[in-house]
Amino acid sequence: MRKYLYILTLLVALMGCNKADDIVTTSSEARVNTFTFYKDTTNLGLTETTYIVEHLSDTGRIYSRDSLRYGTRLDSVVPLVTYKATPGSAVFYLPNDTVMSTGADTLDFTKDPIYLEVQSSDFENKRVYRIDIKVHQQDPNLYVWKRVSSNLFSPQSAPQYCDMKAFYMGGVISVFVNDGFRTSIHQSVDGSFWKEIDAPTGLPTPCAVRDILQHQDRLYYVDGGIIYTTDNMVDWTTVEYTSTDYSVVNMLVAFDDKPWCILQQSEQLYLGVLQGGDVVPMKDIYGLQNGALPQNFPVSDFAALPFRSSSERPRAMIVGGRTMDGTAVNTRWNLEYELSAGYRMVDFSIEQPSFNSLTGISIIQYNNHLIMFGGIDNDLTYRSNILYSYDEGMNWSVPDTAQNRLPEDYNSRQKPSVVVDGDDNIYIIGGQNNTQAFSDVYRGYLNSMKW
Repeated sequence: MRKYLYILTLLVALMGCNKADDIVTTSSEARVNTFTFYKDTTNLGLTETTYIVEHLSDTGRIYSRDSLRYGTRLDSVVPLVTYKATPGSAVFYLPNDTVMSTGADTLDFTKDPIYLEVQSSDFENKRVYRIDIKVHQQDPNLYVWKRVSSNLFSPQSAPQYCDMKAFYMGGVISVFVNDGFRTSIHQSVDGSFWKEIDAPTGLPTPCAVRDILQHQDRLYYVDGGIIYTTDNMVDWTTVEYTSTDYSVVNMLVAFDDKPWCILQQSEQLYLGVLQGGDVVPMKDIYGLQNGALPQNFPVSDFAALPFRSSSERPRAMIVGGRTMDGTAVNTRWNLEYELSAGYRMVDFSIEQPSFNSLTGISIIQYNNHLIMFGGIDNDLTYRSNILYSYDEGMNWSVPDTAQNRLPEDYNSRQKPSVVVDGDDNIYIIGGQNNTQAFSDVYRGYLNSMKW
């Protein structure tokens, strides 16, 4: 092939000599300028990234800045190459083929190695480029789950029944456990290996640890109208608030840089905040008359999640739970703050009753949507499936189980404690059903969060 190219070049040069005014210009450049692929509407991953061209003395490298999206096909592609100057020849060398670079030929880029040899038009210089095109081999929308611990307790201390609440603080997962007789704290950095630290002091026994609330670097807990707090998990003290008009029923959610709580005056419930050593009722909330909560508002066994909306407004969801008389509800209260309108509260379940009454659930925000784990229906059915909300709590649905499915050895349960660490790992910790308490730990993540 090269011999024929030489002859063709020579003929062109000789023909040009027949005219005094015609000058044949050749170049010593043997450099690729840009590289990409012909756009294929059925294979869009090919053109969604930038291809980098690197030059060395007589070699070079062409590669994709990022791996191409999962599922992108490389078995029949048309490479498009531009050059610093018109080359004398440009040839692709594939494991099973040798093809001239024309911008029209379909090639198979699935096998390594692949080279592009470029010769200058004066045939004095040559550069060989190694081509590396990578495709993600894992589905970016796939959640990967694994049980990383069968028992976060030592075998001698594993209780038959317990409540748990996990927090991720300072790069450590800390789990409060109460078995009805004592409260203990267990810590891990990766969910696999756990150690028990000093037992907390100052908390009542028994202690409903699932009601502990984190606000910044402090924890809060309410029992019998008394507020307990700590800044180191171990040493708890009581908060001597000055108000005598309201009693505190339970902590609610850390929202808009305040620890919110449920207050009671006579038989009426209100929303309140801890502020300046006192409890302050929040009576100026659109959707609540003078801040009074309705009778179907939960006071226990609910899930509360503070987050920021897609428009960056502070929001919180309070989902499911039990009312003052113990009735299980399926309410989904949305609390938010708008600079122009102030605080607003509305029950999404009135317009979108997505599920039956639920207690003992956990909710996290992950990858810009909400995920619900665990829980028990009012017919005493333990939920085994995960629920997603793509619209910030209005509607909930079961995800594609081909992409997000808990392992086969995961048992349906209520009251799991779920946290997300600083590396975007989700941890499902413990829980219980009608026959046992679980102390296992499952870790999961979305593939694309790791890329």
